[in-house]
Amino acid sequence: MFFNKIFHFAKGYVIIKVSGSGIERFLYICAKRKISLFGIGERTAEGIAVCISISDFGKLRPAAKKAGVNVRIVKKCGLPFCISSLKKRYVLIIGFILLTGLMLVSTLFIWSVEIQAPGSGIPDSLPPAIEKAGIHIGAFKPSLPKGDDIKNIILDNTDDIIWVWAYIKGTKAVIEFRPGIPAPKPVNMAVPCDIAARRDGLIMSVTEKNGRAAVKKGDTVLKGDLLIAGLSQTGEGGNMPVHAIGDIKAYTWHEKSRDYSLIKKTQKPTGRTKSFYTLKFFSKCINLYKEEKTEFDSYTVSESCRELSVGADNYLGIGIYKKEYIETEETEAAADYEETVRCAVYELEEEIAKELLCGSVLADRKVTDVKTDENTVRVTVTMEFIENIGEEVIN
Repeated sequence: MFFNKIFHFAKGYVIIKVSGSGIERFLYICAKRKISLFGIGERTAEGIAVCISISDFGKLRPAAKKAGVNVRIVKKCGLPFCISSLKKRYVLIIGFILLTGLMLVSTLFIWSVEIQAPGSGIPDSLPPAIEKAGIHIGAFKPSLPKGDDIKNIILDNTDDIIWVWAYIKGTKAVIEFRPGIPAPKPVNMAVPCDIAARRDGLIMSVTEKNGRAAVKKGDTVLKGDLLIAGLSQTGEGGNMPVHAIGDIKAYTWHEKSRDYSLIKKTQKPTGRTKSFYTLKFFSKCINLYKEEKTEFDSYTVSESCRELSVGADNYLGIGIYKKEYIETEETEAAADYEETVRCAVYELEEEIAKELLCGSVLADRKVTDVKTDENTVRVTVTMEFIENIGEEVIN
């Protein structure tokens, strides 16, 4: 059925209206003379609608005259009629040809550069390195280096990336990378220094590799206290300044406390929205609105983008950006006590984690929750860690 429709559209056909008392005889004569009729509709008081190909339409007059019916053209359909109507619209044809040519030429250039960061952010050295590799807005794709060459150029011009890959999706260049672990700074043994405490703690162990220990296991130290002195005893009984090296592990305590409401406030959509559209045409962005303004007092924002592409990934550099404001209203309900405490503990532990030194080991953890009033709970998280609290201090 589908292929029959395509076949008739390609050949062209007309829809005719047959009226008169001899409609049945007309259909019989057409069938006998092998005049192909299709799409025959229901008979009404005005007659019957029938589709017939262009090639068979010229054979209708004798059949209609013999059957005593009237034939009237209702509509002309198909590709031949479309082409015939376009012949008179020279401006439209020229515009279509120019637009098609422009789009084909535009696919030879890069109109969008997308850097896919793994979550740690984009290093400052990466965009200049990508530019140096020849990837930028308006870059001519056939003149770009090969994939391995682009990768090597980027790696040679960045210090904090261990892996990178670049590939082209139509008019879009996509850069993927993985950051590396910074190399430790070399120790300059010629510069004398002491090792002091970075924070308060109870000394668990002291291992001096160079210098003289100023504390012992069981001592309590405050931030800034001397742990290992940068001194070495000479043969004459004197002291010689040296670069102190050692590990000082200590028990440290971190505590966070905060009040949390037992009334849960949520934002519920009202159903009202307001959208703003921006047309991206190659490297240009054209706002399809005068100003981005909304009358909503409370709202959330949703952003989306649809890019024109041929196939799944062959982007053409044309797209529509949509920014939608969704009006919300605040609702209140009683929060689950255990869920509130659980979320509070997670939040406080995240804050403590930001204060920890590299290589910290959890030794103990304590959580308390106290209901201060009907709608408030105070959550306290106390954590004990074993940390290397020493830091170099230049003499």
